[in-house]
Amino acid sequence: MTNFYLAAVCAVVPGLGRSTIFKLMQAAYDARRIFYADAAFLRSTGLCTEDAIIKFISNRDEQLPQRLEHFCRQNGVRLLTLFDEVYPASLKEISDPPLVLYVKGELPTEPYAVAVVGSRSCTAYGERAAAYFARLLTLKGLPIISGGARGIDTAAHKACLEAGGKTVAVLGCGIDIAYPSQNRTLFAKIAQGGGAVISEYAPGMQPLSTNFPARNRIIVGLARAVLVAEAGRRSGAVITANIAADENRDVYCVPGNIFDGTSAGCHELIRNGAKLVEEPQELLDDVAGWQQAMSLKITQPSIFDCPVPTIAAPKPVIKTTELGTKLLELLQDGAKTLEQLTEGSGVSFALVSMELLDMQVAGLVAQDAAQRYYRR
Repeated sequence: MTNFYLAAVCAVVPGLGRSTIFKLMQAAYDARRIFYADAAFLRSTGLCTEDAIIKFISNRDEQLPQRLEHFCRQNGVRLLTLFDEVYPASLKEISDPPLVLYVKGELPTEPYAVAVVGSRSCTAYGERAAAYFARLLTLKGLPIISGGARGIDTAAHKACLEAGGKTVAVLGCGIDIAYPSQNRTLFAKIAQGGGAVISEYAPGMQPLSTNFPARNRIIVGLARAVLVAEAGRRSGAVITANIAADENRDVYCVPGNIFDGTSAGCHELIRNGAKLVEEPQELLDDVAGWQQAMSLKITQPSIFDCPVPTIAAPKPVIKTTELGTKLLELLQDGAKTLEQLTEGSGVSFALVSMELLDMQVAGLVAQDAAQRYYRR
């Protein structure tokens, strides 16, 4: 039930805002306590403005947690929070991960996924390019992430399903709303075919234009690379690609027609550092470690052809301190900030900071773009 209190806090719009709620939860405040908090308590945290407090309390429906729980139970929807062990590890890596996710279906467990995005008003060429890449990447075992919109998104989802793969549609509205309406059947097939339809927005949230830039960061977070199949200069896919670059994801673009402007966004991204690709294999070959992870095959040679076995020299074992071991254990379920590691270890801020520096030098941990630590 705790998850539904956190979901209810997030659903009160306008309200405290994602960053404030995250800080409240980091400070170990209980979600139920936050949801039912009075103005005096919220002021005492020092994290909320007076205007945010007034808006939060005035928009709060005290029965909302129970109604959200009933909705999920009745509609086969699972609610995940950032603090759950099964929350997608790659999504935790971005600078602003969603606090809650409504999930219809099953999120892929494969270590890598590729986002295929592009314009809603795409050309036949763009649809063909999206389907071509999505199909062949699917056949290599990669789940396809996209936004469920018309055009490029739809082409990518359909091609993945037709190739027998798993795809995830990230919505910019409540999970109970099929947007666009013509994709209602597609969303059902995605959820029933081993993939998932997901949203951070509470049931009933309409597809407001302000929701989609925020939705795009989730698409990026679920993928290790973003492919823009076709995008004009003002396409939302360009926003997605820029978020991907900021979050240390690789960005790839399919080149297009120079005369009609439908790929002007792709060409601008390429000029700014995205890689031009014409074949899916180019994407696979360019990402360190992917090809080995996907195409490694174990074969049994003839006993007559086996070379004389040799004993490889053991790899040097990097020893860690007791504190170092504890910090590595804390990082097993994803990246964490210095403050989170300090709290989890029960050791002083200064000692944890010094230990992390030694562990970085030893190659045991590294920092991401959001200054969080993760295991190497």
